[in-house]
Amino acid sequence: MRKTIEATVRRRNQLTLPGEAVEALGEGDIVVIEIDGHQATLRPVRRLYAGISKGVYGDADEYVARERAGWE
Repeated sequence: MRKTIEATVRRRNQLTLPGEAVEALGEGDIVVIEIDGHQATLRPVRRLYAGISKGVYGDADEYVARERAGWE
């Protein structure tokens, strides 16, 4: 759902986001501001690395067992 929310640019390069915007983005999220002429777009940077290499080494339990066997 697309929604327009106003935010206030303050002194010292601060941007105050309304609570509704923070709830939509998530507190602590990193955001990117894309500027095109006089239009700015704010979007969250999603950095979820969980599972990024899933399956690279085959079955994880088997891989760990092979690695541990090599330690002996």
